[in-house]
Amino acid sequence: MDKSKIQSDRETIYFIISLIFSLLIYVLAIVSIIGIAIALSVFALLLFSNALMLGSIRGNGIRIHERQFPDVYESVQALSKEMGLKAVPDVFVIQSEGALNAFATRFFGRNMVVLYSEVFELAREQGMDELNFIIAHELAHVKRRHFWKNILIMPAGFIPFLSQAYSRSCEYTCDRHAAYAIQNVGASKRALTLLGVGKKMYTEVNEDAYREQIATESNSFVWLSEVLSSHPRLPKRIQALEQFDKSGVPVYTQNHGKIALGAALIFGGLIGVYILTIALFTGGAMAFSQLMPDMLEDNLYADPFAIEEETPLMTAASLGDQTEVERLIAEGADIHEKDSAGADALMYAVYAGDMVVAASLIEAGADPNSSDNYSTALGTAVMYSDYETAKLLVEEGADPSLADPDGMSPMDYIGASTEAEFLKMVEAENY
Repeated sequence: MDKSKIQSDRETIYFIISLIFSLLIYVLAIVSIIGIAIALSVFALLLFSNALMLGSIRGNGIRIHERQFPDVYESVQALSKEMGLKAVPDVFVIQSEGALNAFATRFFGRNMVVLYSEVFELAREQGMDELNFIIAHELAHVKRRHFWKNILIMPAGFIPFLSQAYSRSCEYTCDRHAAYAIQNVGASKRALTLLGVGKKMYTEVNEDAYREQIATESNSFVWLSEVLSSHPRLPKRIQALEQFDKSGVPVYTQNHGKIALGAALIFGGLIGVYILTIALFTGGAMAFSQLMPDMLEDNLYADPFAIEEETPLMTAASLGDQTEVERLIAEGADIHEKDSAGADALMYAVYAGDMVVAASLIEAGADPNSSDNYSTALGTAVMYSDYETAKLLVEEGADPSLADPDGMSPMDYIGASTEAEFLKMVEAENY
């Protein structure tokens, strides 16, 4: 698998086209008092509806943590670190009544991953790799900041098929990102197969015959159902993973002639209906209301503006570039400067798991009790099982009892009742 090939070739193109069109709509709304009122009203309704749904999930779902399904929690932590997330999202399991799905979203400043119970039960039935792919897919949406990007380009819903095409390209990207993260293409393909046939029979599906449906089930209505959908057809997603893995299996293609013939008969009518709809329901309310159901059902995105004001010293610390870190410090770089998430260069080094860079920053005057909007430096090291860095921070004066914004201290994370017990457990590295 080639890491440079993870992102879909079309994702950036579709996003740029959508962004340009959306910006034009925003400009028109700004110069119109009525347009601003409609946009703000619909946006407020969208946020309220989404908050109600997520509030119900947080109130009734089962939250996964170190004392609740700890094996899955460890996997979430490991995948979050592997994918470079600055904070481990909150993970909830909800009763799904037979549905197979998962989504990621954001709730009052916190990233969330929600797993439907049917998907989660895979871990209990020896399908942990498949579950890891599904979790990693949602984390990829978080990592790639798709949520607010989709909100930003919402007016692009006026352009037929464009927002759906962008969403499908994001799905291809996140499939590959997840497969690369777990380093198991076979389990990744099986995870996609179970979405089509269920968690009982997915292991019996003939994969090649399933992919062959790309060619055999190829007509204008199958094509239209896909271009109107936010997700690609499952056989095409599985084949895309095969090509990413360069496994050399046969590549199936759609019957474009048959599709074109059928599309010619229905496409004109669809365009006419769409234009009439736009004419009758002018303004941003129509686009917002059309997109709202999809966003509530599959809210797989994260905030693109979450991290700003990153300094060269933070970047060097994140990359583990010790030489550059020392050069910047020598030139007078401010080691205490923070980004928009409240993280300084030391927090970047701890997130990267680089004890050497962390030691250099502390020696230069960085505060071992540093924290950001998510956690303390020591708490982050413990959550990521980076005990060497945790020991360094304690030796340099970090307080194990210092709580993070969620009220949890490093001592709480590993169940230590005293600082002496905490240090002993960190040194043992096998609590």
